[in-house]
Amino acid sequence: MDADRLQSAFRDVPGLYVHIPFCRSLCPFCPYNRVLYERSLARDYHAALRREIALAVEAFPGEFGSLYVGGGTPTLALDALATAIADLRVEGERVIEVLPSHATPETLSRLRAMGFNFVSLGVQSFDDDVLRHLGRPTTARQNRAAVENAVGRFECVDVDLIFDVAFRDARAFLADVETCVSLGVEQISTYPLMRFSYTPFGKAPHARRAEHELLARAEALAARYGYERRTVWTLNRLGAPTSSSITREFYLGLGAGSASYTGREFWVNHFGVRQYIESVDHGELAVARAMRLPTAVSAGYYLFWRSYASRLDLRRLEAHFGPRAGAATRVVLMLLAAAGLIERRGTEAWLTPRGRDVYHDVERWITYQLIEPLWAQMMAEHGDPGVVGRAGRGRRGLLWALTERALRA
Repeated sequence: MDADRLQSAFRDVPGLYVHIPFCRSLCPFCPYNRVLYERSLARDYHAALRREIALAVEAFPGEFGSLYVGGGTPTLALDALATAIADLRVEGERVIEVLPSHATPETLSRLRAMGFNFVSLGVQSFDDDVLRHLGRPTTARQNRAAVENAVGRFECVDVDLIFDVAFRDARAFLADVETCVSLGVEQISTYPLMRFSYTPFGKAPHARRAEHELLARAEALAARYGYERRTVWTLNRLGAPTSSSITREFYLGLGAGSASYTGREFWVNHFGVRQYIESVDHGELAVARAMRLPTAVSAGYYLFWRSYASRLDLRRLEAHFGPRAGAATRVVLMLLAAAGLIERRGTEAWLTPRGRDVYHDVERWITYQLIEPLWAQMMAEHGDPGVVGRAGRGRRGLLWALTERALRA
């Protein structure tokens, strides 16, 4: 795929996602593509990433809409990362995920000098029992110090929190939320523990109503400190910006395990680091699976993921996908409004509190029915018998069977 082909695939200038898959240790709850850090493998990987980024810069010589660097642990090799992204021009926010034990004043100053103005701290909890339950490599004390070091250095400090209602009662999670607001972070990203079948947490059931209630209590608590629930899973300080890796209209994913949505197609890169490097060495984007999306399907995909931000601008959807898609979406929105899931405000549709609860459940169902079996299939590229064996037990329902037929290698 050359630069012209890459540019023509997108309906608009994309946000850029860059994936760094390396970690010093692998957290058992994490379903994302990651591998143990090896110096020589990381060196070859960053060389391939530089070539892939160069192609993206050639395709989009102006500015990308945003930059999000995730992982893995992106801060493991900052010199290599700085070289890789040096030529990127970005109009919007530049976000990087940071392991709390790496969030020293020196490293955070380096990130700021590299151009990052948002950081996302993978805190997960300020409770040592919860951290041990999740298998995190940091302590509550390190997590608090990371937040204290970051606040005030960036335009947005996001703190990720995970809650597992099957493990602890509400008090630990609400205490985590209160710690965040007392420290003055701009955003709190709250996530239910996702029980991917290829992780040790397996397929244990979710307590939907308990999760809904806990999120509502967190929202009420944060509101007393001047925060609002701006997306389905984020609490934002009033007037502060929003940071998210999943609310971009269109995005180009670079690196092993990343995905792209062009508005016309959906791509997934190789998960295997060696497969990724070999593809780039052959002068190709490292796409392992791709799907062409009919306009109606693509508009539905856009509608769903934009709704995560709790509001949808119908004018933008129609501008991207045309009046027929806009007319069909109006019918869908009318039905959702009748069910009490959205409210119309001019050309915008906003999720109601009930709508956020339903989205919370539907998003998880889609994750298990589509994302889990896709990632499980791609995890086999690592060649680890333990991973492959667990991945083979991924959920595989009718929706995935239909989708798998449309995904081409």
